[in-house]
Amino acid sequence: MRNWTVRYLCSVLALWLVCSVGIGVSARPATSLLLAALVIGLANTFVRPILKLLTAPLNCMTFGLFGFVLNAFLFFVVQFVVPGFRVESAGAALIGSLAMGALSSLLNSLLSDKPRSV
Repeated sequence: MRNWTVRYLCSVLALWLVCSVGIGVSARPATSLLLAALVIGLANTFVRPILKLLTAPLNCMTFGLFGFVLNAFLFFVVQFVVPGFRVESAGAALIGSLAMGALSSLLNSLLSDKPRSV
């Protein structure tokens, strides 16, 4: 449970950084930032695998680059679910999803998953 909470907080921090850069992604008030990070995580967990399966031929034709478009689409759709979270354009969704993914990966890699010795 603690591991999930820390990773969620890393996602919140990454989304906050993306919102503060000024690329067209905003989340006001702070509760919408927390909710947006949660909805993005849930969308990536449950909706993204289904969409990847449905768009597999297109993903193969583009050598996997369509995955970036799929991530941007999910990032863009979250604004319709979370009040206060806004993405201004498709370009902002693409850059925001890439930046959030990179920052989340970086922050999660800094966490040590050392096995506990008994």
